[in-house]
Amino acid sequence: YMVCLLSPIYEYAPGASQIIAIIGAITALFAATVGLPQNDIKRVIAYSTCSQLGYMFFAAGVGAYQAAMFHLFTHAFFKALLFLGAGSVIHGMHHEQDMR
Repeated sequence: YMVCLLSPIYEYAPGASQIIAIIGAITALFAATVGLPQNDIKRVIAYSTCSQLGYMFFAAGVGAYQAAMFHLFTHAFFKALLFLGAGSVIHGMHHEQDMR
């Protein structure tokens, strides 16, 4: 329902949509690049989250509102499970967070 309310706003502001898409693409690329050399398991997941948010904003900026909202909801579930799994690994490895 919220997507239906927001879509006309973006339709009347193509310049703003382009800026949102560009910022989303830069965020996705930057966060993924910064996350690659990380060794801490929680940092890798955090940078992955930031990168995924960039994808969501890119999708909203290019007009794929349903895809952006779908990604937001599915991302919440799989990232929660990923953090729970990482916590289990950290606990099983006696509080070691280094992936090396």
